[in-house]
Amino acid sequence: MSSVRIQVINPNTSLAMTETIGAAARAVAAPGTEILAVCPSAGVPSIEGHFDEAIAAVGVLEQIKKGQEQGVEGT
Repeated sequence: MSSVRIQVINPNTSLAMTETIGAAARAVAAPGTEILAVCPSAGVPSIEGHFDEAIAAVGVLEQIKKGQEQGVEGT
């Protein structure tokens, strides 16, 4: 069985939350699945409303593009 790479994107810039999300995803991932937990380097630390959502969307799109460049099979 070949390895699968899945990218999990935290839409805010909280590294601590990103690590927590990554740990949760790894705990339930199938054997051989590589989980890449990422977050934008710029944006909002917490999404509190529509304005924050709009700002965060740019960072999420950037992370999707990076994942595609790294050969991620799922986002």
